[in-house]
Amino acid sequence: MTAMPTDLRRTVSAIVVAAFMFIAGTANTAGTAAAGDAIRPANHTSASEGTGRAFVWPTTGWIAANDTYVGGVHHPGAADIAAPHGTPVRAARAGRVVSTGWSDVSGWYVRIEHTAAGSYHYLTSYTHLLEEPRVREGDVVSATIGGGTVLGHGSRTGNANMSGPHTHFSIRRVDKVTGRIEQLSIPGLTIGSWVDSGDHIPGAYSGLTPIPVEPARPFDVRVTERRGLGMYGSTRRRGDDYLGAIPRGTVVTVTGSERGQYRVRHEGRTGWVAHSGTRPAGSTATGVRVTTRYATVNVRRSPGGPVIGVVRGGTRLTGFGTGESGTWNRVQWRCTPTTNRSGVAADRGRETGGCPGLSSTQSMKYGWVSSGVSYPTSYFPTRTRVSGVTIYGDAVVDGLSRPDNDVTLGSLGIRSWVTVTGSRNGWYRIDYGGTRGWIRGWLTAGRQ
Repeated sequence: MTAMPTDLRRTVSAIVVAAFMFIAGTANTAGTAAAGDAIRPANHTSASEGTGRAFVWPTTGWIAANDTYVGGVHHPGAADIAAPHGTPVRAARAGRVVSTGWSDVSGWYVRIEHTAAGSYHYLTSYTHLLEEPRVREGDVVSATIGGGTVLGHGSRTGNANMSGPHTHFSIRRVDKVTGRIEQLSIPGLTIGSWVDSGDHIPGAYSGLTPIPVEPARPFDVRVTERRGLGMYGSTRRRGDDYLGAIPRGTVVTVTGSERGQYRVRHEGRTGWVAHSGTRPAGSTATGVRVTTRYATVNVRRSPGGPVIGVVRGGTRLTGFGTGESGTWNRVQWRCTPTTNRSGVAADRGRETGGCPGLSSTQSMKYGWVSSGVSYPTSYFPTRTRVSGVTIYGDAVVDGLSRPDNDVTLGSLGIRSWVTVTGSRNGWYRIDYGGTRGWIRGWLTAGRQ
């Protein structure tokens, strides 16, 4: 047997480690480590503690991954910020967009350059966005304490499909003379820590001035709860705080947020709603499930076009709108050597296409399925983002299933998987050991 060349052996080792992390449901980010740098990549530079106030968090959520991931092989210094599907992602600092687009690894992504005095400039990256970014190459974006330019919305596109929706965020430093790029570690992060959009990011960043303190910028969301979303006068959400329900489909403006709740104004009153009952006003994303009547269902390049792959009957997918006739759903699907049906080599580099010749485990793609074999669904898997998530019982009142706060069925640990079978006023209904239970929706990583 011929010995494997050293470089190839290193590459294969890196792929095996990354593949293991994917299977474990822990590796969902862009980029790979240099060969032989399994413990601490050579391009990894720890940023010292400081109060430079140079960057702000681009989104609100909990830290699902940081520098501690499996020796840092796949996650050198960057942060995965888990948040409900569709949470706004903003610029971490004013700068110029240097690239946007799609890749099978990053999904929809944005990269921004930030000029600085002295020897360096900086790059920030935002990946796994829900849909095509709201900005384009060359755009100048702003950032303030509490808000900035919306780049897109958090999701799980690209290789984030084995986790909940999140934004993979990183800060890199570029030497102006040599062009050398260093991945900076954000100090003080621990898995499970909460971060708020617009709050300062820890660390000292040479040559950057502090970001000014300005009010948060509002954004619009659309209510998705089937029977409307309850609005309360305070974040305590007690019965005597109830202000009424906002009807499904209503667009409201968010003027503030606090750990899973949005402050909005509706019909002359200001109150708080659960953000798990909303989605971005301009988003077309929804849940789609293919029929169980067939073992497999065809995925096509365009409505009625060539078949590029198949999905198993009963598969739940994320949908991104319908065709002009309304009889086709545009969906994201998982292309593997088994599910691929395309022989067109160019499909490997297309957003909508198959994956011929794919040697890795999977590639996330877009395609079309007939509405005759698919339908909308509110069922979706999600993961908890904190420990001790209480599971409450189920009560049927006036023929409607709803949470019973007087009955406790158990609790879930951090990053537990559950399947959501229904929702009501910011609560998620789940199956708990064959019993119907309820958990608070904002304690999960949200719709996938």
